Amino acid sequence: MKAKALLIVAAAMLMAMPVAASDVATISVTGSATVDLEPDTASFTITAAFTEATTKEAREKTAVMIGNAVSILTSQFGVAEDDLETTYISASPEYSWIDDERVLTGQRATQSLNVKFRNLDAIGDVYTELMELDGITLSDVSLDKEDKSDGYSEARIKAVQDAYRKASDFAEAAGVKVGKVLSISDNSSYSAPLYRSANLMLASADVAAESTPITFYSSDISVSATVSIVYAIE
Repeated sequence: MKAKALLIVAAAMLMAMPVAASDVATISVTGSATVDLEPDTASFTITAAFTEATTKEAREKTAVMIGNAVSILTSQFGVAEDDLETTYISASPEYSWIDDERVLTGQRATQSLNVKFRNLDAIGDVYTELMELDGITLSDVSLDKEDKSDGYSEARIKAVQDAYRKASDFAEAAGVKVGKVLSISDNSSYSAPLYRSANLMLASADVAAESTPITFYSSDISVSATVSIVYAIE
Protein backbone atom coordinates (compact mmCIF):
# COMPACT_ATOMS: atom_id res chain seq x y z
CA MET A 1 0.00 0.00 0.00
CA LYS A 2 2.84 2.35 0.84
CA ALA A 3 4.48 1.79 -2.56
CA LYS A 4 1.14 2.35 -4.30
CA ALA A 5 0.66 5.66 -2.47
CA LEU A 6 4.10 6.86 -3.53
CA LEU A 7 3.28 6.07 -7.13
CA ILE A 8 0.04 8.06 -6.94
CA VAL A 9 1.87 11.07 -5.43
CA ALA A 10 4.57 10.92 -8.13
CA ALA A 11 1.95 10.78 -10.90
CA ALA A 12 0.15 13.79 -9.42
CA MET A 13 3.41 15.77 -9.34
CA LEU A 14 4.09 15.02 -12.99
CA MET A 15 0.61 16.18 -13.96
CA ALA A 16 1.14 19.45 -12.08
CA MET A 17 4.49 20.21 -13.77
CA PRO A 18 4.37 22.77 -16.62
CA VAL A 19 4.85 21.48 -20.12
CA ALA A 20 8.42 22.01 -21.36
CA ALA A 21 8.89 24.64 -24.05
CA SER A 22 10.13 21.96 -26.42
CA ASP A 23 6.75 20.24 -26.16
CA VAL A 24 4.82 23.35 -27.19
CA ALA A 25 3.84 23.81 -30.84
CA THR A 26 5.21 27.15 -32.05
CA ILE A 27 5.30 29.59 -34.92
CA SER A 28 8.63 31.35 -35.56
CA VAL A 29 8.61 34.51 -37.65
CA THR A 30 10.82 37.50 -38.46
CA GLY A 31 9.45 41.01 -38.65
CA SER A 32 11.12 44.09 -40.09
CA ALA A 33 10.35 47.76 -40.56
CA THR A 34 11.98 50.90 -41.92
CA VAL A 35 11.19 54.45 -40.79
CA ASP A 36 12.12 57.58 -42.72
CA LEU A 37 13.56 60.53 -40.80
CA GLU A 38 14.19 64.09 -41.85
CA PRO A 39 17.95 64.78 -41.55
CA ASP A 40 19.21 67.73 -39.54
CA THR A 41 22.97 67.52 -40.14
CA ALA A 42 25.27 67.07 -43.11
CA SER A 43 28.88 65.92 -43.02
CA PHE A 44 31.59 66.36 -45.62
CA THR A 45 35.38 66.41 -45.81
CA ILE A 46 37.70 69.13 -47.07
CA THR A 47 41.15 67.99 -48.21
CA ALA A 48 44.06 70.24 -49.16
CA ALA A 49 47.23 68.81 -50.73
CA PHE A 50 50.27 70.58 -52.20
CA THR A 51 53.66 69.52 -53.49
CA GLU A 52 56.53 71.97 -52.97
CA ALA A 53 60.31 71.88 -52.91
CA THR A 54 60.41 71.31 -49.14
CA THR A 55 58.10 69.70 -46.60
CA LYS A 56 57.91 73.00 -44.73
CA GLU A 57 56.67 74.87 -47.78
CA ALA A 58 54.13 72.19 -48.65
CA ARG A 59 52.88 71.98 -45.07
CA GLU A 60 52.52 75.76 -44.76
CA LYS A 61 50.64 76.08 -48.04
CA THR A 62 48.31 73.26 -47.04
CA ALA A 63 47.71 74.80 -43.61
CA VAL A 64 46.89 78.18 -45.19
CA MET A 65 44.34 76.61 -47.52
CA ILE A 66 42.64 74.70 -44.69
CA GLY A 67 42.68 77.91 -42.65
CA ASN A 68 40.93 79.76 -45.47
CA ALA A 69 38.26 77.07 -45.58
CA VAL A 70 37.78 77.23 -41.81
CA SER A 71 37.44 81.02 -42.01
CA ILE A 72 34.65 80.69 -44.58
CA LEU A 73 32.87 78.07 -42.50
CA THR A 74 33.05 79.93 -39.19
CA SER A 75 32.67 83.56 -40.26
CA GLN A 76 30.20 83.24 -43.14
CA PHE A 77 28.19 80.19 -42.08
CA GLY A 78 28.52 80.14 -38.29
CA VAL A 79 30.04 76.65 -38.03
CA ALA A 80 31.22 76.01 -34.46
CA GLU A 81 34.76 74.77 -33.84
CA ASP A 82 33.30 71.70 -32.11
CA ASP A 83 31.87 70.70 -35.51
CA LEU A 84 35.31 70.75 -37.15
CA GLU A 85 37.68 67.80 -36.83
CA THR A 86 41.08 67.23 -38.40
CA THR A 87 40.99 63.64 -39.60
CA TYR A 88 44.21 63.24 -41.57
CA ILE A 89 47.66 64.85 -41.82
CA SER A 90 50.55 63.48 -43.84
CA ALA A 91 53.83 64.47 -45.48
CA SER A 92 55.75 62.36 -47.97
CA PRO A 93 58.21 62.66 -50.85
CA GLU A 94 56.72 62.94 -54.33
CA TYR A 95 58.32 61.05 -57.23
CA SER A 96 57.86 61.00 -60.99
CA TRP A 97 59.16 58.64 -63.66
CA ILE A 98 61.42 60.42 -66.15
CA ASP A 99 63.15 58.38 -68.85
CA ASP A 100 62.40 55.19 -66.92
CA GLU A 101 64.04 56.64 -63.83
CA ARG A 102 62.30 57.43 -60.54
CA VAL A 103 63.06 61.09 -59.77
CA LEU A 104 62.21 63.05 -56.64
CA THR A 105 60.05 66.03 -57.67
CA GLY A 106 59.23 67.53 -54.27
CA GLN A 107 57.58 67.05 -50.91
CA ARG A 108 53.82 66.59 -50.62
CA ALA A 109 51.71 67.58 -47.60
CA THR A 110 48.05 66.62 -47.14
CA GLN A 111 45.50 67.64 -44.54
CA SER A 112 41.83 66.66 -44.24
CA LEU A 113 39.12 68.35 -42.20
CA ASN A 114 35.74 66.80 -41.44
CA VAL A 115 32.85 69.27 -41.20
CA LYS A 116 29.48 68.76 -39.53
CA PHE A 117 27.08 71.28 -41.04
CA ARG A 118 23.74 71.97 -39.36
CA ASN A 119 22.08 74.34 -41.82
CA LEU A 120 20.99 72.07 -44.65
CA ASP A 121 19.41 74.98 -46.51
CA ALA A 122 22.88 76.50 -46.95
CA ILE A 123 24.77 73.41 -48.16
CA GLY A 124 24.74 74.61 -51.76
CA ASP A 125 25.98 78.03 -50.67
CA VAL A 126 28.84 76.67 -48.58
CA TYR A 127 29.98 74.43 -51.44
CA THR A 128 29.84 77.37 -53.82
CA GLU A 129 32.10 79.40 -51.51
CA LEU A 130 34.54 76.58 -50.80
CA MET A 131 34.95 75.78 -54.48
CA GLU A 132 36.40 79.25 -54.94
CA LEU A 133 39.52 77.94 -53.17
CA ASP A 134 42.02 76.42 -55.59
CA GLY A 135 43.79 73.35 -54.27
CA ILE A 136 41.11 71.74 -52.12
CA THR A 137 38.97 68.66 -52.64
CA LEU A 138 35.41 68.37 -51.33
CA SER A 139 33.86 64.99 -50.57
CA ASP A 140 30.29 63.87 -51.11
CA VAL A 141 27.74 64.94 -48.50
CA SER A 142 26.42 62.44 -45.93
CA LEU A 143 23.11 63.22 -44.26
CA ASP A 144 22.27 62.26 -40.70
CA LYS A 145 19.95 62.99 -37.80
CA GLU A 146 21.64 63.53 -34.46
CA ASP A 147 18.89 62.02 -32.31
CA LYS A 148 17.49 58.91 -33.99
CA SER A 149 16.10 57.32 -30.80
CA ASP A 150 12.41 58.02 -31.60
CA GLY A 151 12.90 56.66 -35.11
CA TYR A 152 14.49 53.46 -33.84
CA SER A 153 11.69 53.03 -31.28
CA GLU A 154 9.04 53.41 -33.98
CA ALA A 155 10.89 50.96 -36.24
CA ARG A 156 11.06 48.35 -33.46
CA ILE A 157 7.33 48.65 -32.73
CA LYS A 158 6.47 48.31 -36.41
CA ALA A 159 8.82 45.31 -36.74
CA VAL A 160 6.99 43.52 -33.91
CA GLN A 161 3.64 44.34 -35.54
CA ASP A 162 4.95 42.98 -38.85
CA ALA A 163 5.99 39.75 -37.12
CA TYR A 164 2.55 39.34 -35.54
CA ARG A 165 0.81 39.84 -38.90
CA LYS A 166 2.95 37.11 -40.42
CA ALA A 167 2.28 34.75 -37.53
CA SER A 168 -1.47 35.43 -37.81
CA ASP A 169 -1.41 34.64 -41.53
CA PHE A 170 0.36 31.35 -40.92
CA ALA A 171 -1.98 30.44 -38.06
CA GLU A 172 -5.11 31.22 -40.09
CA ALA A 173 -3.85 29.13 -42.99
CA ALA A 174 -3.10 26.23 -40.63
CA GLY A 175 -6.43 26.48 -38.79
CA VAL A 176 -4.91 27.41 -35.42
CA LYS A 177 -4.56 30.52 -33.26
CA VAL A 178 -1.53 32.56 -32.26
CA GLY A 179 -0.74 32.17 -28.58
CA LYS A 180 1.55 34.01 -26.19
CA VAL A 181 5.04 35.19 -27.06
CA LEU A 182 7.73 32.73 -26.00
CA SER A 183 10.79 34.71 -27.10
CA ILE A 184 11.83 37.89 -28.90
CA SER A 185 15.28 38.37 -30.45
CA ASP A 186 16.48 41.70 -31.77
CA ASN A 187 18.39 41.20 -35.02
CA SER A 188 18.75 44.89 -35.84
CA SER A 189 22.04 46.56 -36.59
CA TYR A 190 22.23 50.14 -35.39
CA SER A 191 25.85 50.92 -36.22
CA ALA A 192 24.90 53.51 -38.84
CA PRO A 193 21.84 54.90 -40.53
CA LEU A 194 21.09 54.06 -44.12
CA TYR A 195 21.95 57.08 -46.22
CA ARG A 196 20.24 58.05 -49.41
CA SER A 197 22.19 60.00 -52.00
CA ALA A 198 22.49 63.72 -51.46
CA ASN A 199 23.11 65.27 -54.84
CA LEU A 200 25.04 68.43 -55.64
CA MET A 201 24.81 69.79 -59.14
CA LEU A 202 25.60 72.92 -61.14
CA ALA A 203 22.54 75.01 -61.91
CA SER A 204 23.75 75.68 -65.46
CA ALA A 205 26.67 74.25 -67.38
CA ASP A 206 26.77 77.35 -69.62
CA VAL A 207 27.68 79.71 -66.77
CA ALA A 208 31.24 80.17 -65.57
CA ALA A 209 32.03 77.99 -62.56
CA GLU A 210 32.95 80.91 -60.31
CA SER A 211 29.49 82.48 -60.73
CA THR A 212 27.39 79.34 -60.81
CA PRO A 213 25.42 78.61 -57.63
CA ILE A 214 25.23 75.01 -56.50
CA THR A 215 21.83 73.48 -55.82
CA PHE A 216 21.57 70.92 -53.05
CA TYR A 217 18.83 68.29 -53.27
CA SER A 218 18.19 66.74 -49.88
CA SER A 219 16.28 63.56 -49.05
CA ASP A 220 15.24 61.59 -45.99
CA ILE A 221 17.43 59.04 -44.24
CA SER A 222 16.05 55.76 -42.93
CA VAL A 223 16.52 53.57 -39.87
CA SER A 224 15.55 49.90 -39.72
CA ALA A 225 14.72 47.24 -37.14
CA THR A 226 14.40 43.46 -37.42
CA VAL A 227 13.07 41.06 -34.77
CA SER A 228 12.62 37.30 -34.54
CA ILE A 229 9.62 36.19 -32.44
CA VAL A 230 8.48 32.73 -31.37
CA TYR A 231 4.74 32.41 -30.60
CA ALA A 232 2.99 29.48 -28.99
CA ILE A 233 0.16 27.87 -30.97
CA GLU A 234 -3.13 27.64 -29.11
